[in-house]
Amino acid sequence: MRSKSKIKYSPAAVDDMDEIFSYISQDNFGAAEFILDKLDREIRKLESFPNLGSVLPEDEYSIIQAGYRLIVIKPYLVFYRIVNDLIIIHRILHGRRDYLRELFNPNE
Repeated sequence: MRSKSKIKYSPAAVDDMDEIFSYISQDNFGAAEFILDKLDREIRKLESFPNLGSVLPEDEYSIIQAGYRLIVIKPYLVFYRIVNDLIIIHRILHGRRDYLRELFNPNE
C-alpha cells in the first residue's frame, strides 16, 4: 500500500489563502470559513491521489519548471508540484485572474 504524501504550502500559497479569507470575510465571515474549509478538503485529497491534477504544458511557457499541476476548486485554481512524497502547493488563485502572468512573470 502506498503511503500518503505530505502537503506543504509555499509562502505565496499561504498569502493567497489569507487574501481569499480577508476578501470574502469583508462581506460574509461564514462564507470565508466555508471556502477555506472547501479548499483544505479538496487539497487534502492530493495526499492520497497526488496525480489528480492536470499537468501544465511546459512547451507553451518557457519558464515553467517541469511537473507543475493544476486542480480546480471552483472558482479557484490550485497550482502544485510533486517532489518525491511531498506535494508543494505553490499558488491558489481565482480563475478570473491573469494567473499565467502571475505565476510565470512575477516581475511584470
